[in-house]
Amino acid sequence: MTFSFKTHDIQFSSFLFLFLIFCYSCSQDSSIQSNLPAGVKVLDDRLKLEVVVEDPEIVTPIGIAIDDKDRVFVLESHTHTPPKDYAGPKGDVIKVFEDSNGDGKLDKMTVFAEGIQEGMNLTFSPEGHLHLITSREVWVFYDKDGDGVSEESKKLMGLSKPESVYPHAALLSITFSPDGWMYIGRGNTGGGHWIFEGSDGSNVSGYGDGGNIIRTKWDGSEVEVFSTGYWNPFDLKFDNYGRLMVADNDPDSRGPNRLVHAVQGSNFGYQSLFGGSGMHPYLAWNGELPGTLPIAVPLGEAPSGLLNANHAALPKDYHDQMLCTIWEESTIVRIRMKEKGLSVIGNSEVIVEGGNEFRPVAFATDSKGNVYFTDWVIREYPNHGRGKIWRLSTKENIGLLQRQEIYKEAISFEWGEKTKKILQSSFEELKNSLQSDDPYEKHVAVMALSQMKKEIEIASKNLDADIRLGALLAAKNSGEKGLEFLAGGFLSDPDPKIRKMALIWIGSAQMTEMKDKLEKVLTLGEVSNTLIETYLETVKLVQPDFVQAYRNQSSPSSKTLIRELPKNFVSDIVRDEKRPKNIRVFALRYLEDLPAFKELLLSFLGKEIESEIRIQTILALQNLPDGSVATKLLEISLDSTNHESIRSEALSVLSRQPLEDWESIIKLLDDREENVRIEAARYLRSKISQPIVREAFEQKINKSASTDAFQQQLILGLEQKIPYRSAINESEKWQNLLSGNGNLERGRRVFYSNTSLCSTCHAMEGFGGDLGPDLSNVGQSKDRNQLVSSILYPSVEMSPEWQGWFIKMADGTHHQGRQIDVGNIDIKLYTQSKGFITVKKQEVEDYGMIRNSLMPEGLEQFLSDQDIRDLIAFLSKN
Repeated sequence: MTFSFKTHDIQFSSFLFLFLIFCYSCSQDSSIQSNLPAGVKVLDDRLKLEVVVEDPEIVTPIGIAIDDKDRVFVLESHTHTPPKDYAGPKGDVIKVFEDSNGDGKLDKMTVFAEGIQEGMNLTFSPEGHLHLITSREVWVFYDKDGDGVSEESKKLMGLSKPESVYPHAALLSITFSPDGWMYIGRGNTGGGHWIFEGSDGSNVSGYGDGGNIIRTKWDGSEVEVFSTGYWNPFDLKFDNYGRLMVADNDPDSRGPNRLVHAVQGSNFGYQSLFGGSGMHPYLAWNGELPGTLPIAVPLGEAPSGLLNANHAALPKDYHDQMLCTIWEESTIVRIRMKEKGLSVIGNSEVIVEGGNEFRPVAFATDSKGNVYFTDWVIREYPNHGRGKIWRLSTKENIGLLQRQEIYKEAISFEWGEKTKKILQSSFEELKNSLQSDDPYEKHVAVMALSQMKKEIEIASKNLDADIRLGALLAAKNSGEKGLEFLAGGFLSDPDPKIRKMALIWIGSAQMTEMKDKLEKVLTLGEVSNTLIETYLETVKLVQPDFVQAYRNQSSPSSKTLIRELPKNFVSDIVRDEKRPKNIRVFALRYLEDLPAFKELLLSFLGKEIESEIRIQTILALQNLPDGSVATKLLEISLDSTNHESIRSEALSVLSRQPLEDWESIIKLLDDREENVRIEAARYLRSKISQPIVREAFEQKINKSASTDAFQQQLILGLEQKIPYRSAINESEKWQNLLSGNGNLERGRRVFYSNTSLCSTCHAMEGFGGDLGPDLSNVGQSKDRNQLVSSILYPSVEMSPEWQGWFIKMADGTHHQGRQIDVGNIDIKLYTQSKGFITVKKQEVEDYGMIRNSLMPEGLEQFLSDQDIRDLIAFLSKN
C-alpha cells in the first residue's frame, strides 16, 4: 500500500487563513485549563497537568513527537474504522503546534503532511528526521527549510503481506538506539502470513508466529527479527541502561498486560497459530515454558505509550523509572524497576487518573522536560471527533532528577556487556549458567550453546536436568536438522518438564517421523493433565494433512487451519483400562464425537467407577442432550448413597437435558446436603409456573433467612429478585455484600448454569461459547473487585476488540455481534447463534456500534449472593 502526501504552508496563505490562525490562537488561550476537567486527578501533588490543545483543533490524536525547536508534532487519526457518515478527511494528518511568542502557549498550527492511511505512531530519529509508522509501512519526512511543512517523504520499508490486516495487529511502534539501529513493534497480524521488506531488499517473514520486535539499520537495511512471542507490542523505549522495554497488550485469557525486557533472540511465549485466547499448552505469558522469558512489570488493560522518565523534568524519585499510559483504565502510571539478575522487575503506581473521557495514548518531551501526551478522550474505537493534548510538568521548588536528552547522551548498554561474558564462556562455564535461577542468564547460555553442535549432544546426557533442558532448547533454537534425533531421547526423560518440551520441539518443527514415538511421554514418570494436553496437541501438529496445509499456507489465517487427531484416538485412550486413571479422566474432555460414545460414557457413571471419572463424565455429558442421558443423571441425583458432589453435578447438567420425570426433583428440596438442595432449587426455578413447584417453594421459604444460599434460590424462583438488592447501586456496597468466601466447585456449576448464561458467550477450561473472551485465566488479570464490577457493570470497561455491532436490514431484521467487516458489497458479522453471517450491503438499512456491552446488564439479578461469591471463586481459581 502506498499513499501520497499533500503539504500546506499556512504561514504564507491568504488573509482568510491568517484570520483563522488568529482565531485559533485566541481559542487556545481560553482553552488551556488551570482547573482539570471532571474526573481527571493528579495523584502526585508535586505534578501539574493542563490541556494545551483540544477539539476541534485536534481530534482523535495518537502519535506525538517533539523536535529540537520544541514544536509538537501530532498524528491526527481519521482512518481508524471511521463511521460510515464520518465528515473528516479521507487521510490522517500530521499537525505541528508551536509557541510562536514564547508565552508557553501553543498558539500556532501548521499541517506538516496529510493523506496518510492507518497512521500509528511518530518519532524523531537521532538525525532529526520525523519517522511515521503506519499499520503497514515506515516513512521518513524531510522539512529542509524548517517551516513546519514536509517537502519530501520516503517510504523506507514495510509489510508486503498480508494484503489487509486489522491496524492494531500490524506495525505499531518505533524507536531508535544511538548505535545505529531502528526497532519496530509488529503485532500478530491475526495469524496471517507476513513479509516485512527492508530498504535494501532484505526481509523477514512468518506464519502463525507471535508479534515481533524487528530491527533494522537507520536507513531501513539489514532487517532481522530481534525478539518474538508478543500479542501486540504497542510501544517500546530504552531505559537508561540500554534495556529495550516493550509494552505488550494481552490475549483474551492471558492477562495481565505486560512490560517486558526484550533482548536479542528472546521469546515471550505467544504464537497466533494457536488462537486468540492465549490458552494452549504451547503458549506462555509469564515465562511458564522453558525458553520463554517472564514479565518484568504487570500492567493494566491496553498500555499504549511509554516514556523514559529521565527524559523529563520530573521529581528526583522518578529516576530510572518509566511512565506508561493505560488506555482502557484511563490512567498514567509510573513504573518502578529494580535489577534482578540480568533483567529487572518492578511495579506500577497510578499518578494520573481520569474518568470515561480520558484515554491517554502516547508521550513526548520538550527541551524543558515538560511531558506532552495525546488523549483519544472516549473509548469508542472509530474516529469520533474528540481529542486533547495535555502537558504534564513538575511544580516549582521541587527537586528534579538529572535529566537526559534523548539521543544527546549515549545509552549505557550495561546489559550487553554482561552478556558478552556469557556468550564468550567455555562449555564448562555455560553449564553453570544453564543451572542459574535467572531466566535471562539461562537464555544467553542457551544462545551460546546453540552454536556448539558437539557440546549440545554431550549436554543432552548430563545427569543434571537443567543442563539437559538447556541442551534441548539449544538444539531446538539452532534449527539444525542433524540434532532432531535428540528429541526422541528426550521423550523418555525422567523429568516431565523435559518430556513436555520435547513434545513442543517435535510439534513446532513438525517432525512427522516422530509421531509413532510420542506416546513414550505417557509411559514413565509423573504424568499431569498439562502433559497429556501437550501430547494430544503434538499429535495433531505432526499429522500429514496439517503439516501440508501449514507449509502451503492453505488458509489466510494460520489459526483457522484444521488440527485434528486420528479417528478414535481419544476414545481408544478412554477405553483402555490398562491406562492410569488420570490419563483416562483428562481424555474425556477431548472425545471427538460425543453421540457416538454415549454408551461408553454412560458405563463410566456406575458406582464402581472412581468418583473423579464419574464427575468428569458428567461434565462431558452437558454437551450431549439425550433422553437416556437425562434418565441416568436423574437416577444419580436421587440416590443419596452417591457423594453430594456427584449428585450436585448431575443436577446441574440436567438443566441442559430433555427430562420428562422432572417432578421427582422436588423432593430434593428436603435433601440433607445443602449443595443438592441448591442445585434442585436452581433447576426447579425454570418450572416455577407449575403449581406443584410454586407450592413446594412457598412451603420451604423462610424470608427471615433471606441471606441463606438455599433460601435465596427459593426467593429468586418466587419473586424473580432479591428484595434488598434494589437499593444497592454503588460498587462499594456490592463489594461489602459479596465479601466472604466462595466455593470453586459450586462456582463452576453457576458458570455453566442456565441462570447465569455465562457459558453461552464465554469459555472456561475448553467448554463454552466464543462470542465473548475466554475467561480461563481471567483471575490472573483481574482482582476480585474488578471481577465483581465486570459482572455488575459490563459496559463500564469493555475491551475494544469485543466491541458490539448491529446490522438493521431493510426488511426489519436485526443482527448483532462483534468483529464486523464492512466491504464494498458485503458486510460480515460474527454472531452468537450462527457464527459469521454475510449480508448484502444493498439490503442493509443501517449498521453501527452498540453503545453498551454485548453482555447484558442485570444478570446478577438471576443469581443469589452466594452464587456470585462462588462464581468469583471459580473465575479467580481460588
